[in-house]
Amino acid sequence: MSITKTFFGYTRDGQKVLRYQMTNGNGMEVSVISYAAAIQSIRVPDRTGTLVDVALGYDTVPEYEADGCFFGNLVGRFANRLRDARFVLDGETYQLQPNEGPNHLHGSYCYRVFDGEIEGNTLTFSFLSPDGEEGYPGNLSVRYRYTLTEDNRLLLDYQATTDQATIINLTNHVYFNLGGHAAGDVLDTVLQMDASRYTACDSASLLTGEILPVEGTPFDFRTPKAIGRDIDGDHPMLAYGSGYDLNMVLDEPSMERPAATAWSPKTGIRMTCCTTQPGVQLYSGNYIVPDGPRPGKDGATYGSRQGFCLESQCFPCAPDFAHFPSAVLRPGEVYHQQTAYQFDVV
Repeated sequence: MSITKTFFGYTRDGQKVLRYQMTNGNGMEVSVISYAAAIQSIRVPDRTGTLVDVALGYDTVPEYEADGCFFGNLVGRFANRLRDARFVLDGETYQLQPNEGPNHLHGSYCYRVFDGEIEGNTLTFSFLSPDGEEGYPGNLSVRYRYTLTEDNRLLLDYQATTDQATIINLTNHVYFNLGGHAAGDVLDTVLQMDASRYTACDSASLLTGEILPVEGTPFDFRTPKAIGRDIDGDHPMLAYGSGYDLNMVLDEPSMERPAATAWSPKTGIRMTCCTTQPGVQLYSGNYIVPDGPRPGKDGATYGSRQGFCLESQCFPCAPDFAHFPSAVLRPGEVYHQQTAYQFDVV
């Protein structure tokens, strides 16, 4: 297992961006850039032993700066949406910066350059999110780690502490295409999820507070099925998001029990996702190209539904609903969650 670093480019304001390549003894390679601590590529062997890049990304920093899809980015302080860009905590209302109409989506970490540190087979990004940044209370100290193991497992480890009560919901927004990042849409990818419920949302993708059974809906992935089988089915939430874009409620979040398993009939590459988080946002890449093909890395062009996301998370709009898992972090507590993506071949 080795990690090397090279120059990747400069941001528009002159910040230097580095690229870290993690390689294990099986030849699996994961590249991470210091802009947004973004996963730039994941190269794993297919059924013939050929390395295939299964993550969407870009070749240059300006492309990442112009991107609205968050390819591979660390997102936070609160991933997903907050209604009207505000929340109430301990009786006080905090107004955040709206960045999706009147609402708040993902936060600003996806636009920052972080300092990386190589520690054995782990790449660590440590940073301080100051009190008042985007309107969030508390100085939040974050430590975000990538670890690549010899059994082709990429572990994402998130830790944070605060000096004032705040909310937190960190995730990574990597887009997977197990047929290869330039292989076209992911509709033939077979997906299974350990989720018998989902959280309902309205036409603005804001949660209503309802937690509903997947039974009898297009959101039932308890038995493996192709992502494309029901994606254009007759359900209002599919119409709202032009495909899958919803929070799946995991039955038993655990690093020992798969939250999701996906595999590509094109390559035979299988990915297993485990997480300690209560939810996973299933997103089928419906808005990758709202206005035409999007140029990607290695000369590829990306189209709608050419990547899917499994974003481990606390529930969107969590501060609005007391019956949701809490997203509150208080002084003296440690926010700690893990997600792992492991790859093999079937």
